[in-house]
Amino acid sequence: MAQKLTLTKPTKKLTAEVITELVGEHALPIIEFLRGKTRISEFIIAEELGLEINETRHILYKLLEHNIVSFIRKKDRIKGWYICYWDLNERIVPHLKRKMDEEKLEKMQQRLAAETAQQFYLCPNACVRMDFDEGMEQNFTCPECGNILQQQDNTRTVEFLKDRISELQAALK
Repeated sequence: MAQKLTLTKPTKKLTAEVITELVGEHALPIIEFLRGKTRISEFIIAEELGLEINETRHILYKLLEHNIVSFIRKKDRIKGWYICYWDLNERIVPHLKRKMDEEKLEKMQQRLAAETAQQFYLCPNACVRMDFDEGMEQNFTCPECGNILQQQDNTRTVEFLKDRISELQAALK
């Protein structure tokens, strides 16, 4: 089913949350700098933020991978170099947030299925956690410290996953 792209501008908090999760906190100053501006040279971004040009480009390319920024490339008439001019595409953030939540939901549902379908064994020193087959191969002995593995009661994990799945499903509606 095709997803309709939201055309509303997201909040700064949502943008920061999505950027931090996808690219990292180090990209937030660039996002803040680009907000409300158009066609800003990567050299100006680097200079204004006190970053090295290579670091700035690296962050911009990471943002570009997710379509959070876009650029046009023009040739400098004096030096003959190509210079990229960047724009912020903040309107894609709600779509990215939804996509991230859908991926999290799918992973949690898979993990819940695995947690409820198998028995797990845990080292008393928390060195390893194994399912029944892996434990059987190791004779239910920890390969790290040699202690006997104990069957884990994963009811709290299952409950946590069910709660988190419900929250994500509600948020996605």
